[in-house]
Amino acid sequence: MKKFVILLGMVLLMSNTLLAQKLIIGVKAPDLKIKEWITDQQPNSGKPTLIEFFFSRSEPSCRRLTVMDSFAKKYGDSLNVIVIACEPKERVLKATEKYIFAVGLDTDNKTFSAYGAEFVPFGVLLDDKNKVLWFGNSSKFGDQELQAALSRK
Repeated sequence: MKKFVILLGMVLLMSNTLLAQKLIIGVKAPDLKIKEWITDQQPNSGKPTLIEFFFSRSEPSCRRLTVMDSFAKKYGDSLNVIVIACEPKERVLKATEKYIFAVGLDTDNKTFSAYGAEFVPFGVLLDDKNKVLWFGNSSKFGDQELQAALSRK
């Protein structure tokens, strides 16, 4: 009986992990449900997209902004670079005003939820057909990782 209870507990824990997993490599990503784009930059369909889920009070998330900006400057013609936040517009504008990537507000949390973004920094790389190439903790996702993921598509 004890083994059964332990096994049942493990199955329940694993099922919660599987249910929390919303993205699958090679499968089409959910549509972005952005309440408002707060920058002049807008994503263009037909090219790969790098999405960074952002929270202004997270130091690691704020450090990612310079990386996202360098991606936008280096790959802007061939890569959509998007930062998505679910906090007040004024706070997001203040944090992102000096950068050149697209910034979207997800104040109703639909995109965060659809992508399973439960922590920041969290990033997702999509190919030009909106299929997931990579996702996860983006803290160590740099130029080398971007190139490797794009070359696997």
